[in-house]
Amino acid sequence: MQSVPKKIFQILDGTPAVYGQYSRGQSLAELALVTPLLIVLLMGLAEIGWFANNYLILLETTRVGARYGAVQTGDFAPDKWDNSASLLPNLQADYVANAAGGPLTQNARAYRICTNSEAGGTPRFYNIIICKMFDAMSPLDFRGEYKVTNADPTDRNSVDEIVVSAFSLLSINPTDSNIPAAMRSTIDLAPNVPSTQQQVLVIGRYPTNANECTTDASDPDPRDPFNYISYTGASNTDTTSPGNTGTRNFVMSSGTQLFSELLGYDTGPELQRGFALTGQHIITATRTLPAASRCYGSEWTIRRVQDLINVANYGMQNQNQRSMLPSQGLILVEMFWQHTLLLRNPVFNPVFNILNDPSNPNGGGTVISVWAAFPLPTTEPKIKFAVGS
Repeated sequence: MQSVPKKIFQILDGTPAVYGQYSRGQSLAELALVTPLLIVLLMGLAEIGWFANNYLILLETTRVGARYGAVQTGDFAPDKWDNSASLLPNLQADYVANAAGGPLTQNARAYRICTNSEAGGTPRFYNIIICKMFDAMSPLDFRGEYKVTNADPTDRNSVDEIVVSAFSLLSINPTDSNIPAAMRSTIDLAPNVPSTQQQVLVIGRYPTNANECTTDASDPDPRDPFNYISYTGASNTDTTSPGNTGTRNFVMSSGTQLFSELLGYDTGPELQRGFALTGQHIITATRTLPAASRCYGSEWTIRRVQDLINVANYGMQNQNQRSMLPSQGLILVEMFWQHTLLLRNPVFNPVFNILNDPSNPNGGGTVISVWAAFPLPTTEPKIKFAVGS
């Protein structure tokens, strides 16, 4: 038995250049030099596979959430959501004034716990989607710290976040004769589509009280999501009845033209886009602002959504083709998740740190950002323009 390992060492210890003569130690020296590189390469392959595996799991998780939300109706539709639970607890008006938590903070807390262990946590559109996503992301763990629960010191971070938004998208022809000429010039058209061609505009974003960022002048959100025609003013009359839950109605000063918007327009400042679970993702465009002026939640602005739906990268360059763009509802699910190394090899730390996001005030390291969007029938707009009183 001793002859076998002896033979192996003889092979490794020398190369028979000439019969009976050996270059002592050459192969062992080469092996000593190459083996660490091979180990690093194998570990690198494992880390790349680990990153790709996590990315695909998270991507599928957002798709599961979007698909699940797309089929919700009745009490589970976005318009049945309780707006008192929309805002993050740190953005609630009564959060500081009432440390014990008033109705707003109580609902904000309860609707963010999947066990519904607190009063008021009735399952509704946004929280049932997120709870379904928790089931889908196994074996990965959502490690975001819930700002509304007791701190859990084990395996938590200040990065992980899930954001859910719902949109109403109206396909509109800016040259439509049913839209009076005086109004056509006030429509907030998509900037990347010719003003004479059919285009899809965002005319609503839900939750209605958490759908925009109003503190950053550089943010490309040009308006409130529900106010896509600037026809308000002293000469126009709002004829919306108090009990109307569908549209805002306006009559021009002439008294002959009637226009409608979906309900949801407001003029107050907002610091949140979409229903955000933890409030840990600060919108990139606001990270350099003072802490009190930063916005939270979705990275998708009105303009970005319109660019996506108007398929600017495709060859739809004439009105006949673009007229096929439909009005529709849309659900958008975003996820931000902190990725960590699998093998914790210090060799990879400098390379891994290149992927870090230094603008993240939470020091989030490498963050995997994924999103998914699906049609949402319950928010499809039914607005039609018609000349006449």
